[in-house]
Amino acid sequence: MGRKLASLRDEGIMLVASGNVVHNLRTARWHGENTPYPWAESFNNYVKANLQWQGLDEQHPLVNYLAHEGGSLSNPTAEHFLPLLYVLGTWDGVEAITIPVDGIEMGSLSMLSVLVGA
Repeated sequence: MGRKLASLRDEGIMLVASGNVVHNLRTARWHGENTPYPWAESFNNYVKANLQWQGLDEQHPLVNYLAHEGGSLSNPTAEHFLPLLYVLGTWDGVEAITIPVDGIEMGSLSMLSVLVGA
């Protein structure tokens, strides 16, 4: 889907995807302690480390995010993670990918923002 959306970017249309790369409300610390869970921090770092991965789409570490030891705990359901994959699918492999916002709130909610191109 991301590859098909790339043509919209070529026309100057900005694509916005909303979600969280770590989104586990069941483990969220609603009051007090805000320190990230180790698994949440590990998965957030895993995502950042693989943003500019190049290779076959089906082998992309983020497509296979559940293979990461914290993948299923970080994303008990996929709908908050998948929007990132659509946007990354528009990347041409050359443009800059930047992270304007990063951090984990309530222990298990990543605020990671990713900008493809500019």
